Amino acid sequence: MNIMTISDRKNWLIYGAYGYTGELIVNEALRNGRKPILAGRNEASLKLLAERYDLPIRAFSVNDTADHLDSVGTLINCAGPFEVTAEPIMDACLEHGVHYFDVTGEISVFQAAHQRHDTAIRQQTILCPGVGFDIVPTDCLAALLKLKLPDASQLELAFDFGTLPSMGTTRTAIGSIGEGCLIREEGKLKNVKLGYRIRKVPFPRSELWAVSLPWGDVFTTQISTGIPSAIVYGALPVYACWLTRLSNPMRGLLSSAGLQKWMISLAGKFLDDGPDEKTRANTHTEFWGRVSTDDGRECSGTVTGPSVYDLTAETAVAIALKAEDDAKGGGYFTASMLVGADFLSNRDGYKVEILQATTA
Repeated sequence: MNIMTISDRKNWLIYGAYGYTGELIVNEALRNGRKPILAGRNEASLKLLAERYDLPIRAFSVNDTADHLDSVGTLINCAGPFEVTAEPIMDACLEHGVHYFDVTGEISVFQAAHQRHDTAIRQQTILCPGVGFDIVPTDCLAALLKLKLPDASQLELAFDFGTLPSMGTTRTAIGSIGEGCLIREEGKLKNVKLGYRIRKVPFPRSELWAVSLPWGDVFTTQISTGIPSAIVYGALPVYACWLTRLSNPMRGLLSSAGLQKWMISLAGKFLDDGPDEKTRANTHTEFWGRVSTDDGRECSGTVTGPSVYDLTAETAVAIALKAEDDAKGGGYFTASMLVGADFLSNRDGYKVEILQATTA
């Protein structure tokens, strides 16, 4: 076992660096004065990236991560599906005292990190999955609303991509069809049907239809806010919201291996790996949240931020940097627990608005 002291935690390693989001995070790290080690399974892709940025590389599979963490203090995992990559990399990071971050939204990954909380404390290692679009804005918004209404018992969150979802998010959504939707009721996760709730959401620019989804905050906001009940919505065209609900009788068929492969292939024809810089610059994301109490009081708020991809790269690097500087020690953290509920309120490119709590 080789656990480094805080002062030794200097080198960053970005796993999955040659993916679309991975390369954006590499660029953001360079912009902030870091020269990360580029890592992933595909050595040829790493070499091409290394030539472009003049950075070192390490090629290895996730199961061999522990053999490649020499001199590394911070690891950002950009390689999905995270339900496959996250746990072996987390365990290697715990063994070597390396802070772990990723850009997942998968509930199973958050649960796995939380289960390792006590070990992370002993190893003085930070585990903070979900440092991008999933779930930084919603987690921070939920934490701000909780501060305004401390006895809130119910939480609603919603997001609007502002564009088509990423291929990674789409792949995860297709893969979870058979599991249905998840909400949280009185502190416990509950499986419900797809399209369990459909509603209009008052996003900053306009009202949009949205449908309940099994988003990461269903689990994480229990940890970060303690609010016992929660539901998360994603904005979709109204017909897509209702198609989600109408698909319930076919969930078994839609979760079969053959149809899963076909749907992922079909999605790939409509979704690129990611937009160009101009498109990203002209795209924004929006978030809405509301907390309420059993006696009818409530408080709501909104966040407006950059594109999904720019937001993810910027917050991932900013959180990793802040975690280094603050030297919080180890454990499992959500974004708001690690860097504060007002993290986005103090950053350029974000607009956070919290409405005054209402009385019953």
